[in-house]
Amino acid sequence: MPFAEAIKTATEVVQREQKERPSTPFDDPSSDEDDDEDYKPKYKDVFGSFGMRSSQTACDKPPCRPCGTGDDPFSLENLPQDNKEDKACQLEGIHPDKFNGDCSQTTRFLATFNWFMLMNYRADIAKDPIMHSIYFLLLLEGPKCKGWVNAADRWLCHIIEDPSMIPRRSNAWKELEKRFKEAFSNYAECKRAQDELKKLKMKNDNLDEYLAAFETQALHADIDMNDHTNLQTFALGLP
Repeated sequence: MPFAEAIKTATEVVQREQKERPSTPFDDPSSDEDDDEDYKPKYKDVFGSFGMRSSQTACDKPPCRPCGTGDDPFSLENLPQDNKEDKACQLEGIHPDKFNGDCSQTTRFLATFNWFMLMNYRADIAKDPIMHSIYFLLLLEGPKCKGWVNAADRWLCHIIEDPSMIPRRSNAWKELEKRFKEAFSNYAECKRAQDELKKLKMKNDNLDEYLAAFETQALHADIDMNDHTNLQTFALGLP
């Protein structure tokens, strides 16, 4: 139906209903108001075909998003969503190999573990010193490690009960790492690396090569590069 014809039809319906409306016996304003409340025009359906609605008409509820599109019965809510909490619990990369108590592999194992934790520094297990330490203990196996792991486990339980046992500006992982080095360091290898550091000299004015060699031997010797004595040893190797 064209819009003009719909307006005309609606007007005729209104006029016809006004003629059929019974007159009020008394000229009482209150009665007119009551009649106006009961009076509801019946031309709503005329505009219904055009989908017309008053701007003051309140919508019962907001339109719902369709469950799916086309023939797909699933919506976007059915798709797997990324969960930040799950990511915080996941560890990426190749996990370190387990340590069986071989002192010759202590330095390599500890370095690999620290690299793995550094790569996952955003994970909760890397941020929490207690969880960090427990995961480290899970990588130790074999009869050579059994006694030390049991002692470390009891120590961690005491730390959880009384955190004041940890020195200031330290944490459970730093203290456990220190104890691990003391227990499984290859003292023969450390002594050999210390002797090599004293003999090490820079060749062909290649400072980068000398620095790399010194750092490698210092790692095997388990010494602090920033220590004043070790800095003097480094200086003795310079021309």
